[in-house]
Amino acid sequence: MTGSMTMQEATLEEMLADPLVRLVMARDGVEEAELRGIVQRVARARAGRPRRDGAARSLADAAA
Repeated sequence: MTGSMTMQEATLEEMLADPLVRLVMARDGVEEAELRGIVQRVARARAGRPRRDGAARSLADAAA
């Protein structure tokens, strides 16, 4: 195999575009706006905390 393979976590947008995720959300009664609000609150809460590996944390890192 040539080149390098990297694995990346799906973004929130990618997850919300997945029909299976939408089915599970519907089954569980989870609204998109509710989920987005939770992710934003967690991102803000994590943004000020240092990472476990000591590297700087950005808001983008916190949302991941």
